[in-house]
Amino acid sequence: MGCIMKKIFAGLVYILSLAGANGALPWGDVFQTIDDKTGRPKSVVQLYEYADGDDMKLAGRIIALYGSDGQISETVANATRVAENVTGAPKYVGLDIIWGMRWDDDEYSDGKIMDPQSGKVYSSVIWQDAPGTLNVRGKIGPFGRTQHWRELDGATYRQNSKNWTPNIRK
Repeated sequence: MGCIMKKIFAGLVYILSLAGANGALPWGDVFQTIDDKTGRPKSVVQLYEYADGDDMKLAGRIIALYGSDGQISETVANATRVAENVTGAPKYVGLDIIWGMRWDDDEYSDGKIMDPQSGKVYSSVIWQDAPGTLNVRGKIGPFGRTQHWRELDGATYRQNSKNWTPNIRK
């Protein structure tokens, strides 16, 4: 009887590990964004999955900002800069800039991305060609722009996103 219980327990652990793996991101979850004009680090964005009805979707939240010296200058603990062109003028740190993304075999698509400086919202696609770099494309119809975000050490930056859901501001 003890041997049967061990086999059942081992089977349950295996099934639960598969379920957890299916809900995990296919790549890292913490990325450094790069300013298109200067080529310097701009922010740290944490990607997270959340339930939307029966679907799991992807969102992204700014968790840190870089200063002009290239060092982290703001985090959740000391957020000060305000996204003036976003409804409600929230602080940049803590702002959800990606939401509604659905996984489709090799990319996330059908979601939205917001430019926090202008407050404009675009359709978005996210994919990865090579480890360490995430391609994030905002677009209107066939026209758009792709940014290349650098993966960071999640253990250093990651926030507890277990209960996060996007706070969508348009």
